[in-house]
Amino acid sequence: MINTNQAKLMHQSQVFNMQRGVPVLLAVMGMALSANPATANPVVVEEPGAVVSEHHSRLYVTGAVGVNWPIARVATGEAGSFTEFSNPGFSTEIGLGYDLKPLRLEMTYALDVSRLRGYNSVSNQYYEYNRGGHTAKSSAFASLYWDLLPGKRLSPYIGGGIGLSSLDVRGFSEPGYDYEGYTKSLFAYQAKAGLAYAIDSKSKIFAEAVFRGTSGYNTFDGFNDWHNPSFPSWGGQVGVRIGL
Repeated sequence: MINTNQAKLMHQSQVFNMQRGVPVLLAVMGMALSANPATANPVVVEEPGAVVSEHHSRLYVTGAVGVNWPIARVATGEAGSFTEFSNPGFSTEIGLGYDLKPLRLEMTYALDVSRLRGYNSVSNQYYEYNRGGHTAKSSAFASLYWDLLPGKRLSPYIGGGIGLSSLDVRGFSEPGYDYEGYTKSLFAYQAKAGLAYAIDSKSKIFAEAVFRGTSGYNTFDGFNDWHNPSFPSWGGQVGVRIGL
């Protein structure tokens, strides 16, 4: 049998041991916490309409088709000046791009096809060509674009580029006169404004307005020498960009 004094001694010993163990337990917990500091994963909040991609190449391929409207060209010479007109035609562009967000670099090949329509003579009388005059403007461009809202699903962009153009005009005629065609290698430039829509993190479709021009060139029509300041055109294209 345990008497009252023995019970009191045992109780006091248990209380003493518990009091002595509390600091030890606190010290162990402190060491554990210092050895494994609390960490929190960052929380990424995606805005509505944003397109987020953690891993994808910056390279992409692009292609577009559309129409072009050559601008009337005023040629000058010793005999005076005349204005030449062309019919609207077809355009296409393909190439490779690199996305720097918000800037993009592109190397593209563009083709604008049209046909000569007629001209206002030096006496301001209109004559229409009745045959030929098929025109192809083949251009290689290095272009830089700025995506105004690169993280959004719908983003406008602007940009432009420079390069080289081969202007090929086939032979043409009007009643009573035949004219030889010509081919010119020219400096070329373009400017664009468009709107792109992200289908997913790698693919976008777009629609854009295009202006393209060239350096000046000289021609001879069999009677007189003429200087043409440019072969410019407006255009509209729709296309796609696909990430690699």
